[in-house]
Amino acid sequence: MNWPAYRERYLPAMTLRQIEALPAKQDAYVLLSVGAIEQHGPHLPVGVDALLGQIFLDHLMPLLPQDLPVYVAPPIQVAKSNEHTGFPGSLILSRESLRRQVLAVALQLELWGFQRIGILNTHGGNASVLKSLVRELRLEHAMLADLLPLGFEPDVASPREAAFGIHAGEFEASVLYAAMPDLTDPTVANCEWIGSLENKSRLQAEFAPATYAWKTLDISKSGTMGDAKAGSAEKGRRWIEGIARGLAGIIRSKFD
Repeated sequence: MNWPAYRERYLPAMTLRQIEALPAKQDAYVLLSVGAIEQHGPHLPVGVDALLGQIFLDHLMPLLPQDLPVYVAPPIQVAKSNEHTGFPGSLILSRESLRRQVLAVALQLELWGFQRIGILNTHGGNASVLKSLVRELRLEHAMLADLLPLGFEPDVASPREAAFGIHAGEFEASVLYAAMPDLTDPTVANCEWIGSLENKSRLQAEFAPATYAWKTLDISKSGTMGDAKAGSAEKGRRWIEGIARGLAGIIRSKFD
């Protein structure tokens, strides 16, 4: 078994003595992927967000210099997905449970000797929890923590998809079609809009300054929020490569 592709930098694959012998751990950078398990419409597996982190890591780690002390922690795959209540296939942590789990991992890494951590979040529902947590890690635990941006804007098919394709749409479908086609079914991909550019009375862009309380069933009967029909493996390959290059550049800059 040769998974993952970055096995020599994957902390769970190391022995105790190998971890103890890592040089200058206080200057190293540890990546922690945080995803989610939740419904992703009729065409994608429920593990999309958890899988995205692993897909991006598989492609970005080979882009880093071999002598750069970057390591990968075991991923957190179940997180805050309570907005998907009512659909089968979702595993849900409360916001406090997610905060405590990520905090526990970070503090255990500190006990191992690491002081810098980069969190790669692939689920929008986690964002508010993680934003406050990285500040907490710095202020209360003297750890240098970053919430890594994906560093790439995909050229989606339409302005409407760019504004309202927030879940199981063109982007996520394309990435999974490219990386894990056996887990997908493009023949049942659908399109369900949650708003229009002309009439924004429904849910607006995910990080709009003002919106309203909602759960997915309020705005999407299928679970899809966007145009999955526009997805393709070709787009997915291009976007994976772009995200990997962007993340690799951000991580390299941490050592400048």
